[in-house]
Amino acid sequence: MKNITLITLTPPKLSTEHIQQKISCIRGHRERIFQVFAEEHSGKKIFHNYGQGGAGLTFLFGCVEESIKQFEKYCSAKNISKNNPICVIGAGCYGLLTACTLAYKGYNVKIVAKQTENLPSHNGAGFFFPRHRRSSTPEEIKEYQLHSMASFIAYQKVINGQHPFIARGPCLLPAYYDLSINPGLEPFIKKGLLPEPKKVRITFGGSTIHEVMHYQILFINAHQLMEELETARKNFNIPIEQRTIQSFDELEEAIIFNCAGLGARQLANDNLVNPVQGHLIALYNQPKPEELNYLLNVKAPVDHARGIEPHKLIYFTPKGQGLLGITFLRGKKALQTNEHEFEKMLTRAQAFFGY
Repeated sequence: MKNITLITLTPPKLSTEHIQQKISCIRGHRERIFQVFAEEHSGKKIFHNYGQGGAGLTFLFGCVEESIKQFEKYCSAKNISKNNPICVIGAGCYGLLTACTLAYKGYNVKIVAKQTENLPSHNGAGFFFPRHRRSSTPEEIKEYQLHSMASFIAYQKVINGQHPFIARGPCLLPAYYDLSINPGLEPFIKKGLLPEPKKVRITFGGSTIHEVMHYQILFINAHQLMEELETARKNFNIPIEQRTIQSFDELEEAIIFNCAGLGARQLANDNLVNPVQGHLIALYNQPKPEELNYLLNVKAPVDHARGIEPHKLIYFTPKGQGLLGITFLRGKKALQTNEHEFEKMLTRAQAFFGY
């Protein structure tokens, strides 16, 4: 233990006067793996891109690049003009990035979306977490690695000022993970894109000390990224029509990108897409931003006397003035906040930070 570096971090403030907002959101999570494929439907060509819920920012650029690659291959084979109208369903990060990329390439595109504000894409915690799902097949694991690597490279371009229409959102930050959590970063470390992690101890100024793995990882500020994408949409003059789509037959366009998130369950008739409820707490009146410039993905300490549940995660990111989370409640589709979940989250976090 004496040879392990001890790092002192500033804890976020978690009392009532430091809680700005309690957030509940529903993500469209597909079991095993997300879907990026094309199909014919009633004379229309549908390019599906959905099911990443819970890790949408991690696979964003890779999945959008693959979807547009499939589309351009189809256009080349069918000799389709760039003037042909294209409809993108969904105004989250997948819908916006798809539409903006198509417009940047010179295609005629519009967006149709049920909702345009306070989406899961706006509320994302921002971890780059490329780990595959436990039930994934070897072939699917390769897809996870392929799309996450493409996304990482795209985020690097943004950081280096090389992306054509996105200037803000990602950065590299120190991150501290529970020893039992594998974030799936081995391919990035092996390629030299990220440094080797180190076992360290962290403290928040009190007597509580935690042994964790110290990584340097990608943090994506979802709020900034969505602002960048919305600015690009306006600059490209991409119209948005706000309405709910129950079927692809309701759309006039013959080329459609399905980025509907949870709505893809009905549109694509895919019962593996399920709602997952997340709870987050946005903080304010916090210490200086540079003092909280780190990420946490750890497990709560077990303390039955204080009513703390074992094996529950604590997330912290510096989004805004600080974001605390997170839950991953499968099958929960109600948007109303669950005060009990917030109370448990705060209790676990207070114990971890040593309050």
